[in-house]
Amino acid sequence: MNKQELRHRVREIEYLCKNYFWARSYSCPHKMLISIVDNGRFYNGGLADRFKGEISSYAWCKSNGYDFRIKYDFPFRLEDYLQPAKYNWLLKENEMSHCMRDVRIMYASGEMGRRMIGLKTRKQIHYWGNMNYLHVLNEAYGTDYSWGELFLELFKPTAKLQNAIDDLKAKINCSYNAAVFRFQNLLGDFREYSYEPLPLSEQQELLMRCIKGLQDLLNKFPNTKFLVTSDSSKFLEVASKLDRVFIIPGKIVHCGTVEGEDFDVYMKSFVDFYMISEAKSVYCVGTSEMYPSEFPMYAAKLNDVNFERILL
Repeated sequence: MNKQELRHRVREIEYLCKNYFWARSYSCPHKMLISIVDNGRFYNGGLADRFKGEISSYAWCKSNGYDFRIKYDFPFRLEDYLQPAKYNWLLKENEMSHCMRDVRIMYASGEMGRRMIGLKTRKQIHYWGNMNYLHVLNEAYGTDYSWGELFLELFKPTAKLQNAIDDLKAKINCSYNAAVFRFQNLLGDFREYSYEPLPLSEQQELLMRCIKGLQDLLNKFPNTKFLVTSDSSKFLEVASKLDRVFIIPGKIVHCGTVEGEDFDVYMKSFVDFYMISEAKSVYCVGTSEMYPSEFPMYAAKLNDVNFERILL
């Protein structure tokens, strides 16, 4: 065990001692992993990061004969937007243990997700993770799971989310490409973690550089509509004026940093994800100072469509 692994293990034990009880109030299934997204006790990241942790831990369960559940209630309940598809991941009453003698805490952020390989425990696993290590699992267990395959086993949109997706597809009314621009507060749209906006003069320069990059893509595909998504309403306002550009309306927030918003505000992230996944090709466009978002890359993986990064 290296120093980083040791730090994680100490943190897991500290968390167990502070938040679980010695007494056992009821008997819980042990051969079960519960993937948890809660109120910031451990860092979960944004929507794509959370999907990574859930898909990877589900693959681990399939390879090790464990039942799989999801407890996702921050800043919204996952089941309000996604429902079980082929596998029922909904946590039932009295399935989750709160007894420290029955639980193994696993904080599997970043590269620490690899600690799941060869994990031996007879306890119920409470898992916080935000890394895709599916390729490592496939190699270790001789499987060939694909990310999109496992996602579609677990999730399908609720009726309200599906209706929103269908309405937007009807408005576009043809096949389309998708272009995604991730500014991470460089244009000063909203606070995200500790990222600071650029000076106003540099904001305008970056905005126009990205608009030119979008126009170049439109010129490259002269007969194709483009779904354009971004975390900047300033950018989307300008982009929406270009021909053949379709923008998904709605307020933009980062689900890892904003709580207390209305149902439809959080639903926009899910709509974006599914709409991007159904594009013919997906492009993540940006400059060197912009964030190379993995949100569009994992949306593209859902239906195995072409994904490219364009550096302006």
